[in-house]
Amino acid sequence: MSDTVQEPFAGRIGRTYRDSVPSWPSRPTSTGRPNVVFVVLDDMGFGSLGCYGSEIDTPVMDRLAADGVMFTNFHATALCSPTRASLLTGRNHHAVGMAYLSHVDDGYPGYRGRITHRAATLAEMVREHGYNTFAVGKWHLTPMDETTAAGPYDQWPLGRGFERYYGFLEGLTDHYFPELYSDNSPVPPPDARDEDYHLTTDLIDRSIGFVRDQTSMTPEKPFFLYLAFGATHTPFQAPADFVAKYRGRYDEGWDVIRRRRYERQLDTGVIPAGTQLPPANDGVPAWADLGPQAQRLYARFQEVYAAFLDHTDHELGRLVAYLEEIGRLEDTIVVVVSDNGASQEGGPHGVLDTTSYENGRFPSLAENLARIDEIDGRTAHVNYPLGWAQAGNTPLKRYKQNTHAGGIRTAMIVRPPRALADVPRGGVRDQFHHVTDVVPTVLDLIGIEAPGTLGGLPQLPIDGVSMRRTLTDPTAAIDPRAQYFETLGHRAIWKDGWKAVAFHRRGADYDDDRWELYHLEKDFSESTDLAARMPDKLAELVDAWWAEAEQNKVLPLDDRGFAERATVNIRPDSPRNRSRFVLHNGMHHIGTGAAPVVAGHPFEISAAIDRPADTGDGVLLAFGSVNSGFALLVRDGHLEFDFNHYGTHHITRTPQPLPAGGSAVAVRVEPTGQGTAADVTLLVDGEPAASSHLAETFEHFVAFQGLDVGGDRLSPVRAGGDGPFPFTGTLRQVVIELLDGGPGRGHEVND
Repeated sequence: MSDTVQEPFAGRIGRTYRDSVPSWPSRPTSTGRPNVVFVVLDDMGFGSLGCYGSEIDTPVMDRLAADGVMFTNFHATALCSPTRASLLTGRNHHAVGMAYLSHVDDGYPGYRGRITHRAATLAEMVREHGYNTFAVGKWHLTPMDETTAAGPYDQWPLGRGFERYYGFLEGLTDHYFPELYSDNSPVPPPDARDEDYHLTTDLIDRSIGFVRDQTSMTPEKPFFLYLAFGATHTPFQAPADFVAKYRGRYDEGWDVIRRRRYERQLDTGVIPAGTQLPPANDGVPAWADLGPQAQRLYARFQEVYAAFLDHTDHELGRLVAYLEEIGRLEDTIVVVVSDNGASQEGGPHGVLDTTSYENGRFPSLAENLARIDEIDGRTAHVNYPLGWAQAGNTPLKRYKQNTHAGGIRTAMIVRPPRALADVPRGGVRDQFHHVTDVVPTVLDLIGIEAPGTLGGLPQLPIDGVSMRRTLTDPTAAIDPRAQYFETLGHRAIWKDGWKAVAFHRRGADYDDDRWELYHLEKDFSESTDLAARMPDKLAELVDAWWAEAEQNKVLPLDDRGFAERATVNIRPDSPRNRSRFVLHNGMHHIGTGAAPVVAGHPFEISAAIDRPADTGDGVLLAFGSVNSGFALLVRDGHLEFDFNHYGTHHITRTPQPLPAGGSAVAVRVEPTGQGTAADVTLLVDGEPAASSHLAETFEHFVAFQGLDVGGDRLSPVRAGGDGPFPFTGTLRQVVIELLDGGPGRGHEVND
């Protein structure tokens, strides 16, 4: 007996087809509804697009603004995963479980590092109505220890309503050596010898391909394309001709650029007359006070950032042109948004790797000057100094992670479809809106209601409001509302044109934080603090913040940094919660969020290998990227451990070659207790064969690119890396053991 559920049949079944009437089950249809394209930029400050006052060439996004509506009072959260959770669900980020990054589950309802299935994504909503759904680019919404072939897959894009996916699951990736996935499967890395490959180009190619295939077969069906670039998050990486275009343009420095952007914003109406340009943020020196070497170095960082954004705009232009070519652009809602403000994570001098910040270590001016020629190349993962992040956020204060405007007030553009004839084109809107408003706006424009239940689960209410009235009427008043903000203990609340905000220093008592008060309707840039003059108003807003925090699962407040939360506070059922890992040769690449937590712990990597006489070189295990990590390998018959410390290689090598045939090889790394120093021992058949001392290792975090067994397959970790250098002898498995039990508290698994 079949257990298949039978759908009602509306035809008639006779003895043969001649005396029967066929019938087919109905399918959901959205014929006539507009397509939807979300374009998400990463870490792009409010004043970075040309149409928002910048000198950077962004003609495609400027054109979208000219054909649509620019928002100047739009707010996101202060970090990427939380904003993306709100952008896709229309709910507040703590309320759906994404208080912080998807690397972290703190053990509290608002801090799960995943979006509850009680908060459907827009893809899940519109797919039920016949839309095809595609996601391309950065995801960063899956718990990172669930991004391996072992899954589970319910928080991958295909588990959250998207029918196709191509991109990377981490918070960032190398644009020349990306960690890529297609649907639920890893993608072989691009050929390292392909000098023309760039991830942004690849993402646009895939986006066009998805739309081309869908349009070829079902041109009457609408689609939802979620296109999330890696740009302009670190690492800044752009083709050489784009970098050359900006050479010398930033020699005048960040103070001149910031002032020009501010004046252009005033002239074009991006900011209202009377807006003040606040003093420099703490830690940002005047450009004129810098020495010529520092100026030369810092200008180089901004040249690459500008090229990165310009290149992204150029590539986006290919998608827009293709939609126009096939006649679908005029039937498409295009939303362009940044997930938060410009990043402060480059520190005072900028960084040439993505790991320094997470370990609380910023390079000196001298260190960066020694590598200045690498800034626009393949051997650096660049983020710019604080001064350029400040200019990126013109005219706002502070940065990404902060709840002052520089962290949460972002560029946002909506280009409506032709059918919305009542939307004046080319206008600017200054009404307050929040990232939770995007989903209800799209649902309103396409004529679909948010479901009360989905997949048998009752759904959380939508927190945002439709922006349709604002789109159609530049002078429309918005209804009274309050919107809270919280990231890493930084707090703020907007309520009916007023804002209270508290900057929080990590580890400080929250009761000691000083709340500031701004009347944003008259003070766009948060320049005049009214807290001392209006204590009653401030108290009203602070009380409102606590009420919103209680309602939205913001509590308990947590100001611990990324590295500590992602590598110490590990979920009990996480696959990382163990001290011994047996990794089999041939397994797919493991992202760093699922890799063993070795930084700060004594560990041993061991393998049994077999090398025929005079052969059998190659990498046994590689963890990291060109900027940081380590590799255990056999080179010219000798066992080597290459410790890549922010681009400086410390190589421990056996003086004697390995014996032919079978042998047991290992490396043991043991902290000395003096800072992050460690001793390294290479072992062959259980006996010490070479040793060295590392004066400094990684305190919390090895690298953002993960681990490979049997080769060095992505951004090369080892010195002089060119290609994967796979081990050519026999290697069945590699064992990583945390000798102190590690953060997994001694849990083990069997071989």
